[in-house]
Amino acid sequence: MKLELLDGCTFLIATGGGTRVVMDPYMHNYVPDGTPPPGPEQNRPPVAEYADIVTISHNHFNYSYAYTVKGVPVLYTGGKPAQIKGVKLSSVVGWHYDTSYGTGPQGYVNMIGIEADGIRVRHMADYGQAELTPEQIEQMGRVDILLTRWLGWTPKLLALVKPRVVIPMHADRPDASMLAMKGFKQVDGSAVEFNSASLPRELQCILLKPSRVAS
Repeated sequence: MKLELLDGCTFLIATGGGTRVVMDPYMHNYVPDGTPPPGPEQNRPPVAEYADIVTISHNHFNYSYAYTVKGVPVLYTGGKPAQIKGVKLSSVVGWHYDTSYGTGPQGYVNMIGIEADGIRVRHMADYGQAELTPEQIEQMGRVDILLTRWLGWTPKLLALVKPRVVIPMHADRPDASMLAMKGFKQVDGSAVEFNSASLPRELQCILLKPSRVAS
């Protein structure tokens, strides 16, 4: 399984069987006009990758822009588990982190899981609870590779989920907590590959460089 960080929370995952999954496709042509939400989205190249499946965790504009994904992908937006082209998909509902922008909490996100090649990946999207509930942990089950934002609650999340690999999202550079991790490494590239036998025995944190960089 190959995982490539395109930008932000957007990943391209290619399985050993050739199935391609784009998770949370970003909006490439957003230009801030002084109104929220601001961000670094302007002048990014589009996703422009072929995919068999597109997963969308929530309908915020910068996590659901499937229009530039090539092909005719099947959309998975959570709810009932599914199996598409050898990939098992599932979701666990959680709270969006409270960016607010003066309008209050941002609602729910689907923390989407994919399973292929004997590896289970969980994409946390814009999750922002202080702590997962026991029900959420049970619903997730085993997590081999965790894709997550790196915020104040992240160490507790890692302790509860116990992944073998964690890949930070929306992280331009390592912070003190990453650098303090025994298994931390920063990769001068956007992709990493694993099979079920090559997953590390102890937690490894891998900071990738986005492949879609704004001009």
